[in-house]
Amino acid sequence: MGLHHVSCRVTASGVDNTATIVDAMEWLAGDEPDITVDKSTSYHGSAVYLISFKLSKNKAVKQFISKIKTVDKTVIAEKLSEKIDENNTLHIRLCLDNLVEQRVLITNSTQKSVKCNIKIEVYPGQTAIGEINNILFEQ
Repeated sequence: MGLHHVSCRVTASGVDNTATIVDAMEWLAGDEPDITVDKSTSYHGSAVYLISFKLSKNKAVKQFISKIKTVDKTVIAEKLSEKIDENNTLHIRLCLDNLVEQRVLITNSTQKSVKCNIKIEVYPGQTAIGEINNILFEQ
């Protein structure tokens, strides 16, 4: 497929409905989600939850990518070179409000979002941008 793994995480406060957020993350992760919920406290003492998952099996990664392919890809394509780091990882944010409704929408850092890192397999003679274009924009 051209991807090593996908990891996503979201931070929820004590007043957020964590069960709903976990359900949305399970939907995003696919058939066999291994959702991790870590509870800690903020600087001021209120509860904070870090909800995350990591997909490394090919089937799970393909299911995730099929959901990402439903978004308006012009948002990704416009700033693709800025969203891939030196470690060949694509960084995108998905709108949490839309994800709760089982819809995928790329967003920016000003809204409540799920941070996703997609590690791209790149071999000699290939580029990360070329590989992610083949994966996301293939017909």
